[in-house]
Amino acid sequence: MLSESNDNYCIREFHPSDRDAVLAIWRQGRSFLSENGVNQWQKGDYPGEEEFLIDSARERGRAVVKDGEVVGAFAFTLTPELSYSSLSGSWDTEEGEYLTLHRTAVREDRRGEGIMGAILSFALVLARDNGKRSVRVDTHQDNASMRKALEKNGFLYKGELTLLEGSEKGDMRLGYEKMADIYNI
Repeated sequence: MLSESNDNYCIREFHPSDRDAVLAIWRQGRSFLSENGVNQWQKGDYPGEEEFLIDSARERGRAVVKDGEVVGAFAFTLTPELSYSSLSGSWDTEEGEYLTLHRTAVREDRRGEGIMGAILSFALVLARDNGKRSVRVDTHQDNASMRKALEKNGFLYKGELTLLEGSEKGDMRLGYEKMADIYNI
């Protein structure tokens, strides 16, 4: 089990007892996006319990724990993303050389505390430790808070892509990437 911690937070695999906290964080994220006019995570109950169970079973869900409470959540994949082949620009790495970050959210009362930055930094370490050269992320063009966090943390905009699977199939997203070499962490 890969985890990272310091005096302020710990990032670890989902535990079954994290279910309610993670689902609440994802619901808060869905509400935040809706309130800000962002048509992302607005189709059905995504992300929800099904994603929590799958991420847990595949050991790819992570909880951010701060002050003894789950304050953030995300998942990742180490396999190529079909949708990323539709990018209008070009990626810095080849198929199979990247980790993809998914379902990132921070508890609403803890936003602005640097938790998203911790998630993005951890993803780079996770990528490198799994032999991947970069981290890729996609987000909705109107998701200003995620775009700001990505750019603040050195992720570069790479182009537009179309989601080719999942509940948001057919929707357009913006692709971002950051190299996971030792000099970028």
